[in-house]
Amino acid sequence: MSFAVDRSVEELALLFESEQENIITEWRSQLARVLRTLSLDKKTMTDHMPAVVAEIICELKAGKDQSDALLQSPGSPPVHGVQRFYDGLDVAEVVAEYNLLRVAFITIAERNGFYVVGQAAMIINHRLDEAVRMAVTAFAAHQTQIRKAQQEEHLSFIVHDIRTPLNAVSLLVDELSLDLDDAILHDKMEVFEIIRRNLQRVEELTQKMLAGSMEATPEGGAFRPRRRHVELWPLVQRLIRDLEPVASKNAVRVSNDIPRSLTIFADASLLTQVLQNLLANAYKYAVNSQVTLSARDDSGTVTCLVKDAGSGIPPEMLDKVFDKWATDQNSNGTGLGLAIVKQIIEAHGGTAHVVSTLGEGATFVFVIPGQESIAQT
Repeated sequence: MSFAVDRSVEELALLFESEQENIITEWRSQLARVLRTLSLDKKTMTDHMPAVVAEIICELKAGKDQSDALLQSPGSPPVHGVQRFYDGLDVAEVVAEYNLLRVAFITIAERNGFYVVGQAAMIINHRLDEAVRMAVTAFAAHQTQIRKAQQEEHLSFIVHDIRTPLNAVSLLVDELSLDLDDAILHDKMEVFEIIRRNLQRVEELTQKMLAGSMEATPEGGAFRPRRRHVELWPLVQRLIRDLEPVASKNAVRVSNDIPRSLTIFADASLLTQVLQNLLANAYKYAVNSQVTLSARDDSGTVTCLVKDAGSGIPPEMLDKVFDKWATDQNSNGTGLGLAIVKQIIEAHGGTAHVVSTLGEGATFVFVIPGQESIAQT
C-alpha cells in the first residue's frame, strides 16, 4: 500500500497544472451533491472557478501568494458574488462553492499521492479565504442595495396611491359645503377651511415625496401578497362607493357586473390597490361615459376586466402603458399607477394586459391564478 508524501510546492504546482480540468470536474461533482437544487449545466456555474484555479497554480509555481492579482481578474470574486445573488444562492451556498474548490484541490492531490500541507496549503487557503471574503462582501452589498431600492420603490407606490382617496375626500368636502344651507355653512366655514388646508398640505407632501423618488430602480418586486379567498363583488362595490366623488366629477357611470358568488385567491389589500388604480385611470379618460367592471372564473383562475368607453390609447403607447414613468403628456399623472398594477399582479403569479382602439375606449385585463395553480408552482 502506498502512502501520500509531502512534496514540494513546485511539484504540486506542476501536478495541478496538468490536472486543471479534473479539479473543475471534481468541484462540479462535489457541488452537485451539496447543492442539489442548482442547475449545474449552466455556463455561469464554471465561468469563474477556472480562473481561480489558474491563479492558484501561478502562485504555487512562484512559491508565494500574489493577492494583488486577485483584484485584477476579469472573473473576479466580487463579480461572482453579485452573479450568485441573481442565480438565487444564499451566502452560505456562495461560501460552500469556494470551500468545495478547496476540497477538490486536496482530492486531486491525494489521488496522485500528494498531501497539500505546509506552504502549498497556506497559499491555497489564503487565496480561497480572500476569494470568499470578496464574494460574500459583494453579495451582501448588492443584496442590501436591491432591498433598499425595493423599499424606496414601494414607498413611492404607497405615496402615489394616497392621492386617489385624498382627491375623493377633497371632492366630498366640496360637495358637503354646497349641500349646506347658508346659515350652517357660515357657522362651519372655518371647519371646512381647516380640512381643505390640511388636505392641500398632504397633497403637497405626496408630490414632494414622488418627485424625490422618481429614479429608476433595479428589477425586483416590492410586493409580497398574503393570499386568501376574497369575495370580489363586495370588494369592488365598496371601492366604487369610496371613489364615487371622483366618478361624479367626471360624470362617469360605473357598473359592477362581477358575479356575486365569485371569489378570488389574492391579497385583498393589494387587489384593492390594483382596482383603485385601474378605476382612477378609467375615470380620467371616460368623462361623460361608462366604466364597467366584470370578471369570470376559468377553472379556478380568475380573469378581471375594467372597461371604459373613453378616448382609447394610441397604438404606439400600448406596449408602454405598464412601464414606470410612462404617462400621457396631456395629463398630470406620475406614470406609476399602471406600473403598480403590473407588479402586484405579477407578484400574484398572474398577468396583465390592455386592449384598446383609439377613440373606442380601453379594456384592462388581469388574470390571477387560483390556489391550486399557486400550489403547483
